[in-house]
Amino acid sequence: MLFELQQVLRQGGPIFIGLLILGVGLYTMLATTWFGLVKVKREVSHADFDASGHHSRREITRDFAVFELDRLAWVERRLPFIGILAGAAPLAGLVGTVSGMLVTFSGLASSTAAQPIDKISIGISEALITTQAGLLIAIPAAFLLALLRKQTQATHANLQQRLHRSLTTAH
Repeated sequence: MLFELQQVLRQGGPIFIGLLILGVGLYTMLATTWFGLVKVKREVSHADFDASGHHSRREITRDFAVFELDRLAWVERRLPFIGILAGAAPLAGLVGTVSGMLVTFSGLASSTAAQPIDKISIGISEALITTQAGLLIAIPAAFLLALLRKQTQATHANLQQRLHRSLTTAH
């Protein structure tokens, strides 16, 4: 299995290695943001903005705003960058495709009889591996990002509801 992995890394070329690094960074950021959102959701479900002894609407609203800026904004700030990383993966795969095709055409232009087929197969392999890797990285990430955005919006709505309830019971 290690041999096959080394072979795929070699066939994919340097762009494939860059794609793997991009994928690790993307999915690490997705995971940390997801776990951060789970923590925020737990805090929202236990948040009670008027339980701290504040009775004025202004104090309740301030506590809500501080909570929102401290906790939920951390998640929301990460979402655009995750989107950029997810969008960069198929583009990097496309760069690998172009690079592989250049190797392929270089092999076709080669003057020796035995070597062109080797260069052509290496180029085609690089083109296909990087294209596939870019798509395999980007497609699940796009679905996870959409789910993360939806959960973030739901958490924000839940937080708004809790604030509204706190404001209606305030003196």
